[in-house]
Amino acid sequence: MAQAMANLATKTMSESDQGKEIVFSVAMIVVLVSFAMLFATLMMGFAMFRFTAPVWPPAGMVKPSLILPGISTLFIILSSIAFIWFEKDTANKKGLILTISLGVGFMLTQSLFWHQLKSNGIFVSSGIFPSIIYAFTWIHAAHIIVALGLLLWLLFSPTLSTTTKSKLRATSVGKFWHFLGIVWLIMFLTIFVL
Repeated sequence: MAQAMANLATKTMSESDQGKEIVFSVAMIVVLVSFAMLFATLMMGFAMFRFTAPVWPPAGMVKPSLILPGISTLFIILSSIAFIWFEKDTANKKGLILTISLGVGFMLTQSLFWHQLKSNGIFVSSGIFPSIIYAFTWIHAAHIIVALGLLLWLLFSPTLSTTTKSKLRATSVGKFWHFLGIVWLIMFLTIFVL
């Protein structure tokens, strides 16, 4: 009888954990879809401007150097790899610390990029092309700051490696982090490279 009760309790906890996983996954999907719509709208506006412009970049504008955006891209790719390392063993927080460090490096290169634009006389008010660059990078940076806050929250979570709920949180934060990496890669290719 006691064994049957223990099996029932284990089964119930397992079903409860599955329910939590579904709720966490659905919630993160809703968040990611809403953010994807925001970035897709920005991309559509950019595409309309880009393909209707007679010359590219627009007259009087110089295409920004690829060095700082390229370094940012390297940081964001390496940070996703570091987070995958962390997800494999959430008890070992080295991957999480590396992810946070690379995320901060990404933000620093973005700050340097904005400073470089201003030093070259390219401001938000300089026209549509600079406005697009600033809008994309500022909105993306705001999301990165939120994600860095979530990563720090995970770092200081005392039960991260011991509870299913904490592991689900780590997975959800990881989805958000990887999503931001994918968005940056798309931005880098469409705005800076092409």
